[in-house]
Amino acid sequence: MFMVTMRPSAGSGFWSSPEAWRYRSFVRRRRVRRIDVGGEPEGKGERGRRAAQEFQRQVAAQQRAAGHRAMTGPVALELRFVSTRPTPPAIHRMAKWALDVLEQPGPTVALSADRRPLVYRNDRQVKLLHVSLDQAWPGDGHRPGPEGPKTIIHAQPLRDAVEDLRVSHELSTVGQRHFMDRDVFGEDEEDDYPRIGPPEEWDTEVPQPTGDPARDRFNKSLLAWSTYQNLELAQKRLLIAMDRLVDGAMWSAPYQISASGASDGDGTRRRPELLDLVEQHETEPWQDLLSFPLTLPLPSLPENTADRRTFRDALYLSMEDFRGKWPILKNLVVPIKVTMLVVPPQQGKDLDNLALDVLPAVHEVLRPHIEPRRFTPRLLAEGDPAATQTRREHDQALKRLKSLNVQSVTAYQVVELKRRPEHPPQGLLRLTLGLGDGYDHHTQSLWKRTDRRLWRRLHGL
Repeated sequence: MFMVTMRPSAGSGFWSSPEAWRYRSFVRRRRVRRIDVGGEPEGKGERGRRAAQEFQRQVAAQQRAAGHRAMTGPVALELRFVSTRPTPPAIHRMAKWALDVLEQPGPTVALSADRRPLVYRNDRQVKLLHVSLDQAWPGDGHRPGPEGPKTIIHAQPLRDAVEDLRVSHELSTVGQRHFMDRDVFGEDEEDDYPRIGPPEEWDTEVPQPTGDPARDRFNKSLLAWSTYQNLELAQKRLLIAMDRLVDGAMWSAPYQISASGASDGDGTRRRPELLDLVEQHETEPWQDLLSFPLTLPLPSLPENTADRRTFRDALYLSMEDFRGKWPILKNLVVPIKVTMLVVPPQQGKDLDNLALDVLPAVHEVLRPHIEPRRFTPRLLAEGDPAATQTRREHDQALKRLKSLNVQSVTAYQVVELKRRPEHPPQGLLRLTLGLGDGYDHHTQSLWKRTDRRLWRRLHGL
């Protein structure tokens, strides 16, 4: 239960107090759209057209119940898809469909009252986008889980997401340690990434033949298992480190996100004499990230339809070059998330259309897998009574995967950055890899994680 709180007066000194953080977080949280839509996520095509009306009705009903209207300003959006059918659409095609049907057309377009309001006016308002997909089809002969297929939507004004990030960063740097455990992205009990033990490697020295065929076969399987485990741990450490670099830039310099504005802690616009200093401070984390060796530079964004084929060809060449430079990522054995960092061209760029070009190249060249652990070498000694059952379960799992989009990232996000004078007219595009949604990690957007964490710490919930 929440108590109704009157807005304090401007001269009360309240706005510089910790209580103001609590008050504002409550106000911002009321503007978050949390929407669960039942039914299979779709893509473009006849199925998508048939499903769009029911999807919009469910969205509109929850919008009306919460007293929300369609947002008119920049938006931070997270979409999580759960599909329980075989051969669902690709993750980027689901996102393209959802971004379109969440768009509320103008008054000149016929849209029944039960399909209003939707989430925003135009999908170009989306400046932060995070998408994840759980292909939860259990396989033939198995019933789907209790939740069923659905789309989970977390949408909020971009200014609110940015302010949450700013306050979270400020709380960690001004000595307010009673609000924070240790560090927003450090090794505390709320760390968002899987725990990885000390950097110890399994022995991969080739064992000498023993003369016992069964023993030699087991040693060979142990060698393959150890090699796989070492690669998995190394990739997870690397990808988590890249995730934290992206999180750190967003967290410490959120006002470099496109259309986010720039304000002081009391919500007023920053004074002109501070802007140069703030810009210099806030651009450094992003410049470091954009130039980091593991950040993949991609070709210039196409300015028109005729340039799109050239852009796609250059994408594949860039991916191949990256894969050749980093042998540790040549064979991916963990689920993958892709982050696209975009400085838009002068005429703008739809984030959903960008993914339609980039992700197919990622899938074809880097070949990420949705459940790579299924291919972990097995360690079962001959004669083990559990071997037969384990092999049967393994074969069933592999059979199930044949009906899914297995060569796919499990999550991706797009971050649109502000244009600066030094940026080229056609914009910039950079790509980083991170740890995807998988067996020990449930990926969520940084702004959703920050919303939850900040609320808990400010309000003691």
